[in-house]
Amino acid sequence: MARTQTGPRRRADGSSKYGEWFAGLVGDPAFRDGDFCAMGLLWCAWRTGQLPVLGGARREWAWVPSWWRHWQDIGRWTAGAARGRIVFFDFDRSGAPEHVGAVLQDDRNGTIVTIEFNTMNGWCAVRGRRLSDVIGFGDPAWADARVPVAAGGDSCWQG
Repeated sequence: MARTQTGPRRRADGSSKYGEWFAGLVGDPAFRDGDFCAMGLLWCAWRTGQLPVLGGARREWAWVPSWWRHWQDIGRWTAGAARGRIVFFDFDRSGAPEHVGAVLQDDRNGTIVTIEFNTMNGWCAVRGRRLSDVIGFGDPAWADARVPVAAGGDSCWQG
């Protein structure tokens, strides 16, 4: 699902469909134009019926350190990269993550391939990243069956 979202995602007014969805879900319009790296991943999980696997859509998940703490609290965090894991980045080496994405591939050479929302000035993009920028990974218990992507209204060039 996340791959169907690649491209520019932030609107001219600063909002995104992920922020609007999240704002409506948690009942707070402030999220409408907020940073949407976590909200984009949660939206994809919602669209595929997998939102509970990521801990639901709690308002505090929009603040990446809270979502990281959730994975630690439930004992589903790891230092190892693998496809489908949620990657938490600590670019400034503060000990708290500032950004989140999902792992597409572990290159096994100190780099990973990710898909990230709210990267490159408001895009959803596939990125190559260094493992040295990662604080850890959330390890979702994904359902075994693949969920088909819902058609219509979700192309990367629409709202």
